[in-house]
Amino acid sequence: MSDSHNFIDELEAALAAKAEHLDAKTFPELLSNYQLLHTCVKNMYNMLIQRSLIKADPYKLEKKISEITLPEESAYMENERAIVMGSRLSDYETMLDFICTYYKFSIDHIDLARIKKLLEFNSCIDWHSLSLNSTKINTRSLAALLNEARSNAAPMLLSLISDSIDKSDKASTAIHALLRELSDFQREAYKMKIREKVIANASFNKDALSSAATELAEIRRIFPQAVGKMPFYGDLIQEIVKEDTAPEREKLQQLALQKLRTKETNMQSEKKKVDTKQLLLETVLVLSALAPQYEQVIAKVSTNHDVLVKGNDSFFEKIKHVIRKAFNLKAPSEEYELVLINQKTGDRTSKKIEYNAFFSMLQRKQQFLQSISGTQMPEFQKIAVASEDAILSFVNKQMNDNQEIIIYLNALDEYFETHVGQSEQAKIKGMKMELVTMKNIVIKSNQHRAEYVSIVEEEAQMKKLGMNNGEK
Repeated sequence: MSDSHNFIDELEAALAAKAEHLDAKTFPELLSNYQLLHTCVKNMYNMLIQRSLIKADPYKLEKKISEITLPEESAYMENERAIVMGSRLSDYETMLDFICTYYKFSIDHIDLARIKKLLEFNSCIDWHSLSLNSTKINTRSLAALLNEARSNAAPMLLSLISDSIDKSDKASTAIHALLRELSDFQREAYKMKIREKVIANASFNKDALSSAATELAEIRRIFPQAVGKMPFYGDLIQEIVKEDTAPEREKLQQLALQKLRTKETNMQSEKKKVDTKQLLLETVLVLSALAPQYEQVIAKVSTNHDVLVKGNDSFFEKIKHVIRKAFNLKAPSEEYELVLINQKTGDRTSKKIEYNAFFSMLQRKQQFLQSISGTQMPEFQKIAVASEDAILSFVNKQMNDNQEIIIYLNALDEYFETHVGQSEQAKIKGMKMELVTMKNIVIKSNQHRAEYVSIVEEEAQMKKLGMNNGEK
């Protein structure tokens, strides 16, 4: 009995340590890989639409998502491919966007049932074997579409496709491994709850622990009243029984503890392996994930501006337009007076922007971020050969620029909603979803930058103390 108590104590401590590791490292890494996969899929989806290989889903914005669902994978007629795959890829991209933007990455939320659904979703397109010979219809169809897109494509587009597939494969592989790590934890956490709520229950007959059959029967008897609506996972209950009664129970107990252990590494040797320049370049790639969000924002800003202009196009304005045209007079600049909110203090300040200049700036920013979205892109390669100090200055400027733009876009979003007539309200396209995603991308890039600065400062401190690579 003493050995059993020792195992329970060790298991409890291991679960607590693993939970901290999941919160500190696994969940942020999981989200980061989903964001990378989403960016790649978004780029490929938009590229296929631009090359008229698929049709944009007209119902995309009307679909409401509350939980993970898998894209349709039934057979279809070849002449329907553009419409069918346009819809399926749209659903796939939208689901990734939902995961990145709204999904709660926590131990309480991502239980065993949700892990199973996420694993199924992660395998619905086989990025590692994206070929015409795939047994999966959507994987096979996407491979065919990308092959067509490569035909007579410019080198930059070829690079974008190859880079997107490679990154999608790596992100999908990492997601699978991280979900398996989370699954191991949730399985052991479930077993711990059974031990605490069922086996440790006052109504549980402790004599039943003498054999596998009697323990299993007693667990089944107590389970409904002890845990309520908690699902009964037969395979995990069997594991508990074997860990309690099997001749090799000590080995099984150690295997359970092993699943929860995080890799212990020497911090100095780990630091020695860090390529600080590569870490900065990864930060650049994280920032480039803003490009597809800018594309969506630009489309909505243009639509909203047109709605606002038409709503204010009074008879008097039309007369002024005729007079300007008759005398070849330049039209006055269109200005919006925005209310900017300081996120730290809550202070509100007014600022005028000239619409055309602001809109042009958004377009330039989107095009530039798109040009650094792959390691083979010429613009990215220019950055890659620069010094670390130059890359850090570039990253700092981009982060400051994008943070400021997000503030302006939030204000512009509110301006459109409050300055359009009641009859035109339904035509206004809200930008909240894109702005939340943009903010999360900037936060993620800031985490990469902070990690870089921390490592560089620590290395400088070690040199100052006369230490090198952890050796005095």
